[in-house]
Amino acid sequence: MLDLKAKLAAAGLVTQEQVAAAERKKAGKAAAKPAAKPAPAAPAKPRSGLDVAALKKAAKSEIYDTVRRVVDRTRLDPVGGLPSERASAFHFPTDKGSLGRLTLEPELHDEIAAGRAAIVAYMSHHGLAHCVVPRAVAEDLAEVVPLWLRVCKDHPAAGQLAPPPPPREDRPAKPTQSG
Repeated sequence: MLDLKAKLAAAGLVTQEQVAAAERKKAGKAAAKPAAKPAPAAPAKPRSGLDVAALKKAAKSEIYDTVRRVVDRTRLDPVGGLPSERASAFHFPTDKGSLGRLTLEPELHDEIAAGRAAIVAYMSHHGLAHCVVPRAVAEDLAEVVPLWLRVCKDHPAAGQLAPPPPPREDRPAKPTQSG
């Protein structure tokens, strides 16, 4: 099979001198190129819209409002309405040790099982509620309020029943009993 330059020359659209000049130009550029390309940068972590550092320092009401807005914008499960005939219950542990339940479509079951989505708790206007959000949102939320991450495949904070203990140096010393 002929290359494009040969086809153009055969059709009379370019001359042999133009083809030769193009070959020389191409050879010159190849010599001028650096030997190795820099490695591509690692893909950036998907963003959730939460400013984790600021939320860690924020008051409880500001955390609740911000998380509520992010959940409203990113949640994957429908709000209200009736589930389809294919929907089934998805059970998960609550932070009190009881079982919670969301009725989810099979596609959301698959997303949670694959680790692309997670179940989180958040403070709605009516109290603590649960929903399905993308993993990036759930991971950022877990940095702010670890107990709110209920189900997230391979995440160490998922399903905690109590806050993690403080680091060793922050624990108060146990009083000794003398007697």
